[in-house]
Amino acid sequence: MLTVHRMARQHGIPQRCRSVRPVDVPILSLNDDELLLGRLAKESDALVTAGEADVIVLGCTGMLGVADALQARLERDGSAVPVIDPTRAALAWLENLVRLGVGPSRTTYFPPPAKEILP
Repeated sequence: MLTVHRMARQHGIPQRCRSVRPVDVPILSLNDDELLLGRLAKESDALVTAGEADVIVLGCTGMLGVADALQARLERDGSAVPVIDPTRAALAWLENLVRLGVGPSRTTYFPPPAKEILP
């Protein structure tokens, strides 16, 4: 968790990352939707109620497919905030880069060396 706060400071946005909380679900239990959704809802509701969150960003790609259900549950329980699925957000960002015709920077990502084609 410290790493997330450190990265927020490095990117100049520490005030925008107000809280990071674990949900205490083992990796092998991430496919148990009810367990995961219950823990996420509990922590998310606590954050919103305490005024520590205006949006929930899930922190693990293993939580794919839970964001919509979590957002609906939070709305039902009175904590209507957006819930961001990091995998969907990353894919949408990449799709927009493709639409804009943006490719990787050649100052950062050099082209691979030429390869000899064997007969």
